[in-house]
Amino acid sequence: MPIHLPEPSPARPADGKGFNRLTLNAHIWAGGAQCALRPKSWPTLFESYDTRRARWGGFGHCIQQKPDCETCPVLTDLDTSTEQVTFNSPRVLVRIETTIGPYAMFNAAPVTTLWMTDQPNDPDYRSNGQKWTWQRIRRLEGWELGRRWRDEIGEGFWLHRTAHAAAPHVEVRTKGRGTFTRHAFFVDQTRAALLTCYGQCRHDDGQLLNVIGHHTPEKANDDVLPLHSWQLNLPSDPSQGRHLVIGVNGGACSVTLMAGRRTLARLSFSGSTWTPEQIHGAAAALLSHTEG
Repeated sequence: MPIHLPEPSPARPADGKGFNRLTLNAHIWAGGAQCALRPKSWPTLFESYDTRRARWGGFGHCIQQKPDCETCPVLTDLDTSTEQVTFNSPRVLVRIETTIGPYAMFNAAPVTTLWMTDQPNDPDYRSNGQKWTWQRIRRLEGWELGRRWRDEIGEGFWLHRTAHAAAPHVEVRTKGRGTFTRHAFFVDQTRAALLTCYGQCRHDDGQLLNVIGHHTPEKANDDVLPLHSWQLNLPSDPSQGRHLVIGVNGGACSVTLMAGRRTLARLSFSGSTWTPEQIHGAAAALLSHTEG
């Protein structure tokens, strides 16, 4: 895919009046080659995910004196360095703040600052959000670029979390014990959930653990879970011949994935901070991200 974007050659005006017409920005140099992996706006960020659609204009300058993209630090940094969103939210809003310095000349380029927030209606996004750059956004993994957004606060764009993004507040510890494997979900060194896979693990690589982490409470404790079975409406998948069985007893709650009479996996919830909605979401992930 093209990464190096050479500056296009100037074309003679179609009106036949030549190149000697007066223009206010005639003294401004266009800037040379650009890099399709250095976006500076939402359109160029969109193009940077598939550089076959990238066109010169709007990207950052190429930092190489010669177009040697394979050894370019921009490409190697993109392959080796990843960023993580610290908000545990299914989507975040990135506010775009464009300013021009008070002493800048009339031809000065505007300065763009990005602010990420999980509270899109908060006008104080600078205090409650996080400062980002276009290059850091480009290095995100597990998040999809969404639509542009504009409201009375300003403009921005959405980022949507996928199952490939790990939960920022959860640590997953995995241990195999012969006939079963346990995946423990810890929040601040306190276990919040335990997934036991019987036989071999049937879930796709990482995605089930990530989604369960998305639904895990951000605070965990060892208290009794105040929950009744009638509060839960578990999803089902009759087409695959699998179903979920809820178990609530003495303040403990678990969801077991069954294939007929065969037990595939069991997800146990610990502590009093789980809500019925979070348990439903984790149970739905167990059903949809586990093969029969």
